[in-house]
Amino acid sequence: MNGTPVWELLASKAQREVQQAQQQLAEAQLRKDQAIEREQKLDQLLIEYAERLNSIQRRAHSTTEAGNYRNFIVQLQSIKSRSSAEFETLDTACKNARQDVIHADQERLKIERLVERDKQQRQQARDQRESRAAEAESMIQFNLRDRLQR
Repeated sequence: MNGTPVWELLASKAQREVQQAQQQLAEAQLRKDQAIEREQKLDQLLIEYAERLNSIQRRAHSTTEAGNYRNFIVQLQSIKSRSSAEFETLDTACKNARQDVIHADQERLKIERLVERDKQQRQQARDQRESRAAEAESMIQFNLRDRLQR
């Protein structure tokens, strides 16, 4: 068995790994984008309820109503801090996935260079065999002509 199938298998495996790493990067980026959207919505809610609390405090209000708004704002801030921590985790995962894609692509390129080098070596060996066969055929013909002329 010549080396072609092995190199081609390695090349296809490297390509699958690149595609898998790209898929993981896309999923990580999607989760990160969703976290950004959630954080923006939380920011909007915080602004909205802070404005509502300010408007309530400017008019006559009950302490429980203002307390409810304050408690809700505190809960939103707590959720926002967890969301920020989640975003940092997702951002790190995204960076790691990007590095995985780069590494997988470098491996794929390395394998492709090895495949190409193997093809060139096999072609060179084939050319040498053909050249030797042609030289041997020429020698045989020369010897036959030489014998026939004697």
